[in-house]
Amino acid sequence: MLPRLRSLHSVATILLAALSAITATASPPNTDPVSNTPAAVDPAVPALRVPLDITSHQQLIVTANSRTGTLSIIDSQSLQPVGEFHVGGAPSAVDSNGQYLLLTDHSRHSLQIFKTHRDANGLCSLEHVASAPVPRYPVDLTVSADGHSIAVTSLWSRMLTLLLLDDAGRLHETHRIPLPFAPRRVLHPDADHLIVADNFGGELCVVNNDSGQIIRHQSLHGHNIRGLAINPQTHALLVTCQTLDSRTFTTYERIFWGVLMQNGLHSLPLQSLLRPVPASTPPATQPATNSSYGSLDAYDEPEYDGSSYSSPQRYPLGTPSVGSGDPGAMLVTADDTTLLLISGTNQVAFRAASHLPFERLPTGRRPESLCLNSDQSRAFIANRFDDSLTVLDLTAAAPAVVATIPLGTLRQPTPEESGEHLFYDASLSLDGWFSCHSCHTDGHTNGLLADTFGDEDRGAPKKVLSLLGTGYTAPWAWNGSKTHLEDQIKTSLIISMQSQLPTDQLPIEPLSAFLRSTTPPPSLQFARDTVPDPARLSRARSLFQTANCQSCHSGSSLTSAAIVDVGIHDEEGVTEFNPPSLRGVSQRGPWFHDGRATQLREVLESGHHGSDTPLSEDQINLLLELLDSL
Repeated sequence: MLPRLRSLHSVATILLAALSAITATASPPNTDPVSNTPAAVDPAVPALRVPLDITSHQQLIVTANSRTGTLSIIDSQSLQPVGEFHVGGAPSAVDSNGQYLLLTDHSRHSLQIFKTHRDANGLCSLEHVASAPVPRYPVDLTVSADGHSIAVTSLWSRMLTLLLLDDAGRLHETHRIPLPFAPRRVLHPDADHLIVADNFGGELCVVNNDSGQIIRHQSLHGHNIRGLAINPQTHALLVTCQTLDSRTFTTYERIFWGVLMQNGLHSLPLQSLLRPVPASTPPATQPATNSSYGSLDAYDEPEYDGSSYSSPQRYPLGTPSVGSGDPGAMLVTADDTTLLLISGTNQVAFRAASHLPFERLPTGRRPESLCLNSDQSRAFIANRFDDSLTVLDLTAAAPAVVATIPLGTLRQPTPEESGEHLFYDASLSLDGWFSCHSCHTDGHTNGLLADTFGDEDRGAPKKVLSLLGTGYTAPWAWNGSKTHLEDQIKTSLIISMQSQLPTDQLPIEPLSAFLRSTTPPPSLQFARDTVPDPARLSRARSLFQTANCQSCHSGSSLTSAAIVDVGIHDEEGVTEFNPPSLRGVSQRGPWFHDGRATQLREVLESGHHGSDTPLSEDQINLLLELLDSL
């Protein structure tokens, strides 16, 4: 779905009032201290918890509920709820080292440590033990096998934080590592390394756990990395992701055959992946075609030495008429059973051994995370949009669904929340091949090109831009032909996604309500908590006006309804495009309609800013500082 496809063709700018408004919307919504004894919550009170993560802790199963600021706790044997506790903020990930529960808070920008207690009746209580600040917007964490090394990824600040946890529950930060992408998934493949994955695109970093140095920066042929797991049988890293083919345009046949959007499980040999390469080597110089994984060997003819594969492989998920939109989290058991969530189609795929094909079972709505109990006899799946857990029995020849556990009474969603649920629903597309989220990751962008007829032609793929805050940036489409957001959504559902719903049943209104409720991403400068120099920022604003940037980027949305000749053309010869908003522009690379500018500096250096006089180096630096503050 591409309700907004537009090219960045001009230098960045902002007026003082607009900058103040943007900064205000990015402020953390909840900074209250965590209670030492979190209060119990009555699960009978209707709520939308939206569990994002799940973990096994001792004989308990714990979910992190992002909207209610709670932890739900289930007994892994009886499958009965034994407590729900208000921990505040916006929990984004939860894990256990066996002794303590660890929780990241997306809005308080912190890592929290809790201890669980059970009374004679088996009911739980929580004790807050410690907390540590981490870079803003933490989204995932991992704990090493010995339970002491912790890694936390922070999305918009593009940071990885390494910490040590001692037996008394004290935290000690060892490294903060800037990353070349906005991360989410993070994994300890062994005691010495960490693997961090790009949330939007298809990049990986391998980090030395002791030194905090990036020893490999690797590009995959894919995007939307939502699952990382180690297969101990094949000594490989498993990665779930999607692959958008920008060279083809949207038709019924190309979606039906899985040509436009592929969903896959990728297998990378650890021996090759963990081998250090110069960290300064940019991913763009490492080939990322359909037959290679960056600097790794080609994988169209994988070699098997009797115990493991020595080159990467890609296993397609989905067949004609049976799509696999949004492959998600996964795990591999000690006996080589693989469980893999197909989040967009509300399913879990499984195979009893690494060489076998996958079969599927139904789950709740939008399965988001999964874990095993202590003896690996059961798997638990957190279903994001119906506040439930799906329980799998793993003791028979094949996994089977044995229970569905509601986390509490579910309230009716608002129109905006209903639209959010639909945004992540792959059943809106032909055969369930992809959802809106598949291109517009979490409402943002996968950073790729797509040829979806959004600009009313074919053969000229355009950059997929962020939909965060798109409700305030009319008109829509690359050529500005859609004056109503609802018209663009309708076009996207019918043509880009080839939805088989009758036209009068298309969920246009709830999707519009959701998109209009979103806000632009925080600036990189704000996310990294860096304070701009007021004097230089004032000079940059003045430069913006003298360079006449406000003619295209004005008002609080920093865009305009104009169609402007930017001096570069697409494959069909079109040179006029609608100016994009500059809010959150530092988080939206690459830039221009064809993604030719891989760094924001290249936009300012290109000369496509409407002035006959090139910008000086000092002017470019001034405007770059301004862009990073938007």
